[in-house]
Amino acid sequence: MARIAALVALLLLTGCATTQAAAPKDTLVWATSLPVHTFDIAHGFDTSTLAQFSVLDTPVTLDGNGQVVPSLAESWKETKPGVYDFQLRKGVRFSDGTPLTADDVAFSLRRHLDPNVASEAASYVVHVKSVEATGENSVRVTLRQPTAAFLAVSALAWQVVPRKLAEAHPKDLGSPQVGTLGTGPYKVAKFSLTDGVTLVRNDQYWGPKPELARIEIRTINDPEALRLAIKQGSVDATSDVPIRDARKWTGIPGVATGFYPANSIFFLSFDVTDGPLKDVHVRRAIAHAIDKDALVRLGTGGHGSAAAALLTAPQLKTLYGDKGSPLTRTYPHDIGKAKAELAQSPYPDGFAMTIPFTPNSEDALTMQAIISDLAKIGIRITVESMPADAYRARLMAHDRAGMQLHRLVYGTPDPGEVLPDLLSQASAEPQGWNFALYGSAALDAALDRMLTTSGPARIPLVDTILNEVAEQVPYVPLYYFDGAYALNERFTIKVNAWTLDIFSAIRMAG
Repeated sequence: MARIAALVALLLLTGCATTQAAAPKDTLVWATSLPVHTFDIAHGFDTSTLAQFSVLDTPVTLDGNGQVVPSLAESWKETKPGVYDFQLRKGVRFSDGTPLTADDVAFSLRRHLDPNVASEAASYVVHVKSVEATGENSVRVTLRQPTAAFLAVSALAWQVVPRKLAEAHPKDLGSPQVGTLGTGPYKVAKFSLTDGVTLVRNDQYWGPKPELARIEIRTINDPEALRLAIKQGSVDATSDVPIRDARKWTGIPGVATGFYPANSIFFLSFDVTDGPLKDVHVRRAIAHAIDKDALVRLGTGGHGSAAAALLTAPQLKTLYGDKGSPLTRTYPHDIGKAKAELAQSPYPDGFAMTIPFTPNSEDALTMQAIISDLAKIGIRITVESMPADAYRARLMAHDRAGMQLHRLVYGTPDPGEVLPDLLSQASAEPQGWNFALYGSAALDAALDRMLTTSGPARIPLVDTILNEVAEQVPYVPLYYFDGAYALNERFTIKVNAWTLDIFSAIRMAG
């Protein structure tokens, strides 16, 4: 399930940049704008995963190309359609020295299916029918139907914890009061919602020892205070560089800034069931009227690119390589074509429409630019200001869906994570992510074929779905934005959209 970063209301802790004694050279001080609040993905499938993936292993993980590779599992095989047998590494221990068992691994996936846990990762594993330990070092997962995305989503959601600890704490595992135990390269030495997190090297780790001995994670929620802390050297690194204001960061002496295509996308959704947006020519007119290149400059400060298809840039690259998606219809910015499309609708002279929005949203400038573009073809937008909580509630209820601006962030390279969420009829129900309320039995069948097919045969199935979206325009992809980091030049990092364990990717310079 996608995360709507601009809409989710999270606890903000006030932080400030203060001068502190220099940390040892193999210690990294990392700052976040939002606090790590749990070491359990079941109750923190959000910014807390930054620290989780350095402590908690998964049976499989992603390499730098977005391909699934071994982690706690040495190997796996789909022994028959929808049945996976995993062989686990021998001799793996949790950070307290307790041996990892196949039962721990099986339980760690199965717990997300337990309604008493109320896992935030449940939607990622809804296709799992059963999980069982079949031997001392083997686990079998049986799916409800073959699902090509299973391995990729397992790299995110299947964080392994001790069964005994998790069963004793179904609601508060990973909290500061309970903590957690993992098999990853780091372990938790300190965890406080107010004072931050300290991770130290896990001497029990089965893999290569991470270069940094200690990671200190602090919260500084004000972007300018964070920038000053980086500049003054009291903080070594952050991934919370505001893309729109990245120019303020790129010239800081002794600090390297880096950018890479993030697994995220901005797009518009249209309620295709009601009002003027029910007409495909209206939707096509809007697609032509919007100046995506201008939105890239405004929304990303040049650290992004215009989007054509309803997948993220890294997902498209993993699927198609450098060719890009073979769309049969595209919508270059062209006011003449926009007016021509509108002329084919019942609203040749335009119309008025009211849309809900949170006025202090960081995406307000993007929305203002869209409103200005649409005014040029006679579509007059009035914004109904709403608090963020009320807006999110209305959005997820699909109440007067109209036209909405979304910024969604995904976790895997698999199109099966994105397309069913945005296009299936099931997801068009309240609390689903199909904000366009678009769908059909035929499209559901196409999505099912895509989900159950793997390898090269899957590509034409994705092509068909993306081209239907391009033809019918329930959504208008707007732009992609880069991920960014600032890092003291005492360190180096190699990172991209598929890097899950950020801290193990950091090295000492020189």
